[in-house]
Amino acid sequence: MKKVCLIMAVVMLGFVALVSAQKPFAGTIKTHTHIEGTDDPNILSEGESDASIQIFGNYTKMVRTIQEGFGITSISNGDTKSNIVILDIMGMGKYYIETPAEKILEAQKTVKYDYNKTGEKKTIVGYECEKVVVTITDLETDESKSFVEYVTTALNVGENINFAETPGLAGYALRSEVKQDIEGTEVTIITEATEIIPNKKLKAVDFLLPSDAQDIHTNPQLMKMLGMGDDEDEE
Repeated sequence: MKKVCLIMAVVMLGFVALVSAQKPFAGTIKTHTHIEGTDDPNILSEGESDASIQIFGNYTKMVRTIQEGFGITSISNGDTKSNIVILDIMGMGKYYIETPAEKILEAQKTVKYDYNKTGEKKTIVGYECEKVVVTITDLETDESKSFVEYVTTALNVGENINFAETPGLAGYALRSEVKQDIEGTEVTIITEATEIIPNKKLKAVDFLLPSDAQDIHTNPQLMKMLGMGDDEDEE
């Protein structure tokens, strides 16, 4: 009898360990962005920014303050493969722009994604990451652009968390390096995680559209200010 109880205890411990291992990561990743490749103080100061990204399985929510009185929250849902951007403007309220799955998938049909896993490793905030060169090619023009991401598979994020930007890439990027021409100078924009804070209290409900946010199409004046014209309305 004791032997049976011992076997059952071992089985139950194994089951608990399996369930725990399968739980998706829930928490906040803090990031810092800066620019390298120039000594221009104006460009360097413009490129400095911090962001806070909440993650729960296939969900992400990034909150950024663009300037005083103007913030942007981006919510990505890998389960439905849709995106929502919420503009929080002092004196005007909150307005959202939703991009449904059909629109995202339709755009991706004209693009090819290649992921070159280099095998080069880098440890970022305690997580081992692999350097991946991402190349995105426009199939209509054959034009391509490449950038670097350092991806970790140790966070146990959802398999569709990258559905919008890098579909099919497993893991989560804790560092990105993007080359860009700014006023005739090629610089590298680097975004890297500075802290990872687990938070088991996060739930899927925390990634829903705020109840006080309005569809941006209800405010033509704001759409005009943002350069969203007739083409946006027709889509």
